[in-house]
Amino acid sequence: MKKMLIVLGLSMIATTASAYEKVYLDRLLKSLQCNYCNLSEADLNGHELNGADMSEANLKGINLSNAKLHGVWFTHSRMQGAILEGATVTNALMDYAELNGANLRKANLSGAQLIFADLTDADLTGAKLEGAKLRGVMYCNTTMPDGEVNNSGCP
Repeated sequence: MKKMLIVLGLSMIATTASAYEKVYLDRLLKSLQCNYCNLSEADLNGHELNGADMSEANLKGINLSNAKLHGVWFTHSRMQGAILEGATVTNALMDYAELNGANLRKANLSGAQLIFADLTDADLTGAKLEGAKLRGVMYCNTTMPDGEVNNSGCP
């Protein structure tokens, strides 16, 4: 019984630590500044965050579907499992972003800079990439805009 309570307590702490903190969400919505913050699993579906700075942020599992993200800074952000389906992410800076398993279906990434970004297991089906800078991107089991799977960067 004692072991079970300890395990339950530790799992609750781990779960709490991974979810976003409201103070960071409030800061982002008020000032468009949230670098180095934790917004993991936050629901920002449809929000307009043009020009926001979310560099170096923990954005794992964040929902940015249909969001307006023109010129947003996601440099060095951890975005594993992020949902950006249908989002407008034009001219965004996403260098070194960790987008493993991200849903970028039908996202508009025109003019975005994703230099050395990790797109392992990401889904870009129907995404727009016109003028995007993709130098050094890690493609491994990445579904490209045309539906083809790109494994060119697999180890």
